[in-house]
Amino acid sequence: MFNVIPYFNYQNTLQALEFYETKLGATNVQKVMGDSEMFKDMPEEYKMPEEVAKNFVMNASFTLLDKTFMASDTWGNRDINNEGAQVCFIFDGNDEEAVNRVKDLFQKAELAGCKIPMPLGPTEWTNLYGSFTDPFGVSWMASAE
Repeated sequence: MFNVIPYFNYQNTLQALEFYETKLGATNVQKVMGDSEMFKDMPEEYKMPEEVAKNFVMNASFTLLDKTFMASDTWGNRDINNEGAQVCFIFDGNDEEAVNRVKDLFQKAELAGCKIPMPLGPTEWTNLYGSFTDPFGVSWMASAE
C-alpha cells in the first residue's frame, strides 16, 4: 500500500511549523534538526557550522485535519517561492463534525492573517468549498463531497 504525503520546503521551516501549530492547530509536530546526534559521524565536508545546524530543519512532519505533511529547510536557507503549492482536503459535507473542523480551520486562518481568495461557501460543484493561502505561499483548499 502507498500513501502520498505532501512535502514542503521553506526558507525557515521552524517559523512555518510554529505558524501551523499555534495559528492553524497542527498537531504531532516532529522535527530533526541539523545538529541531531544522528549526523555526528557525517564527513566534515557535509557538516554545517554549529550555529546554522541548531536552527536548520533537516526533516519535519505535522498533522492537520488528520493528514500528515512533511517539510524541511532549503539548503543554505535560500529563498523559495511556494506559489503553486496546493493542498485540498476532501471531506463528507454531510458529516457535521468534518464541516465544523473545516470551518474552524478557516476561521483560524482568517484570524492568523492568511489571504482568503475564496471564503467557505457553496459553489457550482459543492455545498462547501473555500481556499486560503498561508504566509509561506501554500494554498489550502477544502471541498465537501
